[in-house]
This record gives sequence, structure tokens and C-alpha cells, in this order.
Amino acid sequence: MIKFLPLQSREYQFWVKTMELFIEIRAKDNYSVIYVSGQLDSNNCIEVHDAVIEQIKNDKINILLNFKQLSFLDSTCLGMLIRSLDKVKENGGSMVIVGNKFVQRVLSVTGLVYMFDLYTNEKEALDHLIDIAA
Repeated sequence: MIKFLPLQSREYQFWVKTMELFIEIRAKDNYSVIYVSGQLDSNNCIEVHDAVIEQIKNDKINILLNFKQLSFLDSTCLGMLIRSLDKVKENGGSMVIVGNKFVQRVLSVTGLVYMFDLYTNEKEALDHLIDIAA
């Protein structure tokens, strides 16, 4: 199910729901926050990548991925994160991740923690993203 609902001027919400994944997008002036909750695995990780690509197409090249409510992250999805980061950078943008302890551990164990700006709270991540975008 995909819906666009106006929230306020210049802000939209986008839903994609699969069996165990929920994605919500809040687009602002020059950035988007993509909230991902549930389980991210090989069957549905393309949905996150597609959401990032859609934001880039809408000139939202600065992306915050909020994985705070993610309960599972399959290693097959790590390639998707790298591809998403590459696409954002190709378009002159930045991507940061807000993660819980589980997400941080997966990125640390795989050595990918050094590829991403990783935060534990959204406010710090958003402040950093806005500073980069300025």
C-alpha cells in the first residue's frame, strides 16, 4: 500500500508496508527523514533503497535513515545501504543513520560503521545533516 498525505506545507508522508517492514518518509526543504521499523531482510530491503532513490528524484539529496525501531537487519541488506549511500553521494548529498544498539553492532561487526555517519538520536543526526547540507 502506497499513499501520499500532505502533513504541512512542503512536508509529505509516504508509507510502504510489507509483511514485517514499515517505512515512513517525511520530506522537508532539502532533506528527507526515512523511518524504517520492523525487520529488514532480503525480501524487502529494496523498499528502503527505492525510498532513497525516490527522494533523490524529488531533489531531497540529504537523507536521514532512522533505524531506531528496526528489530532485524539481514546482512544481505548491507549492500543495499552501500548502494543507497553511493547514489546519494553521486547526486551531491549526504546520508546519515540513526540506529539502535542492534544496528550499531551489525555495522560494527561488518566494518561498515566507518562508511556511515551513525548516530543514536535523531536530533544530533539531523543537526549534522543540516550542517552538511548548508
